[in-house]
Amino acid sequence: MFKKFVQITSLFNFPIALGMIISALMAPQADTLIITVVLGVSFMLMGAALLWATSDIKTRAPLIVWNGLVRMVGFIIVTYAASLGLAPKVFIFISVMDLITAFVYIIGSMRVSGLSFKSLFLGETQ
Repeated sequence: MFKKFVQITSLFNFPIALGMIISALMAPQADTLIITVVLGVSFMLMGAALLWATSDIKTRAPLIVWNGLVRMVGFIIVTYAASLGLAPKVFIFISVMDLITAFVYIIGSMRVSGLSFKSLFLGETQ
């Protein structure tokens, strides 16, 4: 079940990334073009890395944990932006989903690998 969850959520990275890249290329802005395209490509790489990690979760669980931590940082940033009135409501909803996904990634990785959070955080495997 955990493996399927990681696979499905990682596949969501690809259409989101393509949407970011295409919209940036269709209406280029000097101050955002490069960072948006690079961020989109990074999302694709993140999705590919997560798919790769699911082929041997016990060994590659640290990658999944770190992706969960990145998602938590995203939640924190959106929460901060929302407190300043700078985050659209849809971003808040998406960030809450990312926070839930982050917890599933971290707890699931700990259970599947049998390792502690600290071990996974430090990149240790069995």
